[in-house]
Amino acid sequence: MFSKKRVSVTSWPVVAVFLLPSLLGLTIFVFIPIISAVGMSFTNYSGGPHFRLIGIKNYITALGSKTFIQSLLVTVTFTFWAVLLQLLLGLTAALILNSKFKGRDMFRAIMFMPNVLSSVAISLVFMLILDPDRGPLNSLLTAMGLPTSRWLAGEKTALSSIIMVTVWQNFGYYMVLFLGGLQTISRTLYEAASIDGAGPVRKFFSVTIPGLSPVMFLSATIAVIRAFQVFDQVFTMTGGQSGGGPAGATSVLVFNIYKDGFGQLRFGYAAAESIILLLIVLIITILQQTGQKRWVNYDIV
Repeated sequence: MFSKKRVSVTSWPVVAVFLLPSLLGLTIFVFIPIISAVGMSFTNYSGGPHFRLIGIKNYITALGSKTFIQSLLVTVTFTFWAVLLQLLLGLTAALILNSKFKGRDMFRAIMFMPNVLSSVAISLVFMLILDPDRGPLNSLLTAMGLPTSRWLAGEKTALSSIIMVTVWQNFGYYMVLFLGGLQTISRTLYEAASIDGAGPVRKFFSVTIPGLSPVMFLSATIAVIRAFQVFDQVFTMTGGQSGGGPAGATSVLVFNIYKDGFGQLRFGYAAAESIILLLIVLIITILQQTGQKRWVNYDIV
C-alpha cells in the first residue's frame, strides 16, 4: 500500500505578498500611464489648468496630417532595414562564432559589447565620426581617393546613417540569442543529414533554420518593437528637440510625438499619436503571433 501524500497549497495572502511589488510597479509605471494617455487623447490638454473633451478629433487630425504620415513612413523604412540587417548580421556572426577556434569568446564579447553601452554616448561618438566637414570618416575616404558623403547632414543619407549606427550597436544582442538557439539543436540531426548526403547548404536550410525558427521569431518580434520605439539616436544625432534631420528625413514617430507634446505643448494630440503607435505595434505583434504557425517549428529536437 502506498501512503497518500497531501499536497500543500500556498494561501492567496502569501502569494499576494510576493506578487505585490511587481503588480505595484506595473500599475504605477504601465497601467496608469496607458489609461491616462488614452483619456488625455480625447482632450485638448496643453499643460494648463483648463481643457475640454473633444472626442476623436485628435485621432482624425493625426491620421490626416502629412507630418504624421511622413513620420510613419520614415519609421516603417527604419524598421524594415534595421530589423533585416540586425537579424542577418546577428545570424551570420552566430554561425561563425558557434565554431570552435582560438579567441572565440573574445570575439563574442567584442561584438556584444556595444549593446551594453549607452545609446546617447554611442550617438555622440558617431555624430563626431560622421561630421561631413571635420569627421575622421570623410577624411579617411578622401585620403583613399574615395567619394565622401554628407552622412547625417544629407537628406538621402541621414536615415541610413542612423540605421547603420543602430545596427552596429544592437546586432550583438541577436547574435547571443542565435548562439543560444544553435546550441540547442541536436548534433544527431546534422549526422543524420550527412548520412542522407546533405551538404552544408542543405543542412543549413533543412536543419539549422527549422531549429532556429523559435529564436528567429522571438528576435524578430523584439527587433520590430524596439525599432518602432527608436528615439535616442534621432534626438542626439540630428539636432535635438528641433531636429529630425534635413527635411524631416529622420523624424520617426516617437520623435514626432515628442516634438508635438513637449515642443508645441499639444499633449492631447501627442497622446493620440502615441495610442496610434501602440495600436500599430500591437497589430504587427498579433500578425506575427498568428503567422508563426506557418513557419516556426517547435517540434525539432
